[in-house]
Amino acid sequence: MTEERAPVTDPSNARPFTMTGGLVRRDGREVLAGVDLRVETGDVLAVLGPNGAGKSTLVKALLGLVSLAAGRTEIYGTPPARFRGWTRVGYVPQRLPMGGGVPATVREVVSSGRLARRSRWRPAVFNDRAADRAAVDRALETVGLTGHARDSAHLLSGGQQQRVLIARALAGEPDVFVMDEPTAGVDAHSQAALASALRELAGAGRTVVLVTHELGPMEPLITRTIELGHGRIVRETTVREKAVPETTVPETTVPETTVREKTVREKRVRKKTVPESTAREDTATGRPA
Repeated sequence: MTEERAPVTDPSNARPFTMTGGLVRRDGREVLAGVDLRVETGDVLAVLGPNGAGKSTLVKALLGLVSLAAGRTEIYGTPPARFRGWTRVGYVPQRLPMGGGVPATVREVVSSGRLARRSRWRPAVFNDRAADRAAVDRALETVGLTGHARDSAHLLSGGQQQRVLIARALAGEPDVFVMDEPTAGVDAHSQAALASALRELAGAGRTVVLVTHELGPMEPLITRTIELGHGRIVRETTVREKAVPETTVPETTVPETTVREKTVREKRVRKKTVPESTAREDTATGRPA
């Protein structure tokens, strides 16, 4: 009996994420059960639900960080184990990893988001290094951490550390962002900074998958929501239409001569359709014809 293979999908036209019949077991318990999910290009999708509903497990399974016991998940039409386009995906975990050794500065952590774009066989040339610096500068500015670039990342507040992780993902300039509870335990200022960064991403047509307990200042930016309960999708809502990037909308220019000709024709039509007697009466009474 031959194994049935999934059809080959063109990554340029494929959805960022697809999960079919996703099942995850942990300690004999079903954490995800029969989840079907499609994330379309340009979606700003909020994954909602109470603690223990399976929200973080879902996004980790989409990325291949958690194995499925059954079902299938794809990133741009390819199973995570065979996916090689990781420069297209930016992941923001819940917290900054605490590593040993010399503490990294904010800029060093954010710069690590550029590593996936470098070839391990070819040293970075001057143009590559300049592009890296520019991308890191933009990311720090977007989350409001330019003034903390030289600070130790592990000495920052929880909200600032979360913004460092978001900046690291932004620096990689991916097509899709996956954020696992970026607002958990952060102050109002950091939430506003996150909403500002999310607004830029949505305006540029990026795809965002956001795990959160509550939307807060990000609510106006969300296009779809799914709510999990006991590892299943219990509700799915389309909130609003996806944002259309301004740069992708071609400006239509109507020649001035066309507008002038159209105006002249309309005037001629109106003049012909108004009876002469009516025009005289309107003039006498002072009413507009």
